[in-house]
Amino acid sequence: MSPWWYRGRTLVFAAIYFAGFFLGGAISFATTGKYVALATGSFTLAAFAAACVALCLVLRVWGSSYLHAGIVWSADARSDEFFVAGPFRFVRNPLYLGTIFLAIGVGLMAPPVGCAFIIAANLVFIVMLARHEEAILSAAYGARFRDYAAQVPAFLPRLIPVAAQGDAHPSLVDGLLSEVFVAALLAGIVLAFIDRRHGEIGFFVLYAAGIIAQRLIARAQQPAT
Repeated sequence: MSPWWYRGRTLVFAAIYFAGFFLGGAISFATTGKYVALATGSFTLAAFAAACVALCLVLRVWGSSYLHAGIVWSADARSDEFFVAGPFRFVRNPLYLGTIFLAIGVGLMAPPVGCAFIIAANLVFIVMLARHEEAILSAAYGARFRDYAAQVPAFLPRLIPVAAQGDAHPSLVDGLLSEVFVAALLAGIVLAFIDRRHGEIGFFVLYAAGIIAQRLIARAQQPAT
């Protein structure tokens, strides 16, 4: 069984974002009298934030299409099978790489201090998650996984993919269902950019709705035991 922080990783991520927005907002109100996000009033930063979340969505859908929501969002780290295909030929943790871009994009919706906290805390936690999963895979597949890890970087993609291994059958539907939450965040950032008066409220509403929808989908797709 995985440790509590892995099993509750969705809540840990939520706590990181909440703390970042709350801390950043509190400092912003104390210094300026209002909530001022880094991306507020800046077309360049808003576009960059949306681009980061869009890139996250592409990476995670691509990677999740080889899995499904029941595994991607499983409480415990899984070692059902080991294959090398799709984005896993370039980088060992494409989903977590996407999550790093997500942290940057969403972090820009917070004031400066909150943004820095969100990105830094996400990086630390993502490394913890990836190391735990890779320890499970190494124990299950031994030299086969260690050889793969020696050739493929954890987060910085290689330019030339390694040879495919295993029998993988990607499903775009599974990939999209696994990333409803990220899609909701992207919609929220776009809304915040379009509607300057109420967009930030819409962003937080879509954030909450995305969490609920993703948990319901993951629960429905949990493999039967």
